[in-house]
Amino acid sequence: MLTGLVSSFRKELSNPFCVALDLPSWAEAVTLLSRIDPPPAVVKIGPMLYFRDGGQVGAWLLKTDLCVFLDFKWHDIPNTVSGSVDAIPGSSVRLLTVHAQGGKKMIGAARDAADTRGESGRGRPLVLAVTVLTHLDGVELGDLGIRDRREEVRRLGTLALESGADGLVMAPGDLEMARREWGQEPFIVTPGIRLPEATPLQNDDQVLAETPRKAIEKGADLLVIGRPVVKSPDPGKAWKQFMEYSSG
Repeated sequence: MLTGLVSSFRKELSNPFCVALDLPSWAEAVTLLSRIDPPPAVVKIGPMLYFRDGGQVGAWLLKTDLCVFLDFKWHDIPNTVSGSVDAIPGSSVRLLTVHAQGGKKMIGAARDAADTRGESGRGRPLVLAVTVLTHLDGVELGDLGIRDRREEVRRLGTLALESGADGLVMAPGDLEMARREWGQEPFIVTPGIRLPEATPLQNDDQVLAETPRKAIEKGADLLVIGRPVVKSPDPGKAWKQFMEYSSG
């Protein structure tokens, strides 16, 4: 059973957008944040940036007022995942990810560690489980022994939610099934968001991309925008296009 934390977090969001700071350096990430307006509701930090400039990122986490999504997709033994969640610096991280394939004990350990953070006053992040990675096409799914993508998302999503996850991360194409299956309670984060008139991105590995408006209509709570803004020659303009398209 999920907590009221999901409902209260939804009410905090000023908009449904999260910017993914998938950049080579912290200086570039700071510059990007200064160029996008209105500010994103959430800022996503992944391992690429953290491992390049971890010291600066860690120091920023201790002082920022922004809502942070730490997207490390932990998939390890329960003790390691629990210790990793406990070690997150500061209280700005409000969302984190684990792989649903890590199993019930691992997901439960992440949830327990998140609860402990909340009880100790360090902030209780939502634990989100990644179902099926959004780059996997039919061929690669077959290589992994998965015949039906949607059924695998359903199976892993059910396991994760029953194990204590507050929500899920999934491709836009899986959203309608997710809301039919689990209702409105789980918090759902969706990457692979593109504008309808966008030129295909080089090396784009999102196989089930969707427009922001349609993703919201299908049930997404938070839309992760990365390369269409990060790689744009005018990130500020690109960001405003996403904001305008979602509500227009």
